[in-house]
Formats: sequence, C-alpha cells, structure tokens
Amino acid sequence: MFEIITEAIVLDKEDLGESDSRVFLYTKDLGKVAAKATSLRKITSKLAAHLEPFNWVTARLVSRSDFADSRNFQLAEALLIDNAGDLKSNPANLRQAIEAVNLIRKSIPESAPDENLWQVLQNIRSQKTIYSIQEILKILGLDLEFAGCELCRKPGPEYFYPRGNFFTCRTCRLASKETKENFIRLCALIQK
Repeated sequence: MFEIITEAIVLDKEDLGESDSRVFLYTKDLGKVAAKATSLRKITSKLAAHLEPFNWVTARLVSRSDFADSRNFQLAEALLIDNAGDLKSNPANLRQAIEAVNLIRKSIPESAPDENLWQVLQNIRSQKTIYSIQEILKILGLDLEFAGCELCRKPGPEYFYPRGNFFTCRTCRLASKETKENFIRLCALIQK
C-alpha cells in the first residue's frame, strides 16, 4: 500500500455508484489525478464540504499499486486550506473560471505535474488573473495563431476537441461521430 500527502486543487467531481464520487484533483506533486472518494455523497460525509470545485486542499491519497498508475487512487483525507470564497461569490469570474478549469481538466493527461499549470490554477481560484479560453489554450501549448484543422488542414479552425487536443473546422466537426458537446466552439471566442 502506497500513500502520499500533497496539496491539491479540486477541479471537478462526478457521481460514482450510489454514494461514492470520483474527484478530479490537480496536485502539486502528481499533476492531474482522479481519485475515488468513498461515501462522499452521504449526508454524514465529513469530506463533502472540503471537495468542492476550486477548493485548495491537503489531500491524502492511497493506492494499492505504485503511483505510476494514477487510476487506482483512493482519497483517504482532505483538509481545506482555502475555499475560494471570493471567486464563488463573483458570478462573472466564476463562469469564466469554470470554463477554463473544465478545458484544463479535459485536455491534460493524468500524472504529469507542471509547476506553471499549478500557478495558473492558483491564479484562477484567487482571481489574480482571469484567463480566457484562448489564453488557456496558449498555456497548454495550443496557440490558435498557428492552428489549422487537424483533419483537412484548413487554416482558421472553428472548434477545439479537448480529448484529442486538436482543432477542427466546422465541416470536419459535422462529419465527426462525436457529439457536439465534446467540442468547444472557438469562433465566438475569437470575436470577443
């Protein structure tokens, strides 16, 4: 059994079974991690308030195998450092922060720590810097200025597909078997 205690920012959480949840964390030491939180959805859960999106926590992660396999994490404990209350009380900044963090969560691989990305997430949650989707893409190394459709090579892509980290034009997106929700529309972003 392996155990690590690290600082983490809660990116998102999703239901898992009847009372458990899968919590997506960006840790300072391990990068993005998806960990199972047992009984998180129960009314008596002590961890629930600590594991809200944008919270900065000290997390104790446990794994049966070594930490190279990030799919087997169990979240044993989480202690709140800061809950980003200022961000959560500002609806305009919160909406932009949610978009930025969702793009980061969907685009980056697990177990790839990055000190710069850690700092970007800290800036987002503390509202030091409000990042647009274009700026997040640039930070991730996916600059729109040099992008073209991955499939037909047409310049000026209109959509971004986070799962594959590529840009596509409208024609190729419509021809794709992926659902519309899996793409991020860029045209509206470029005009803003």
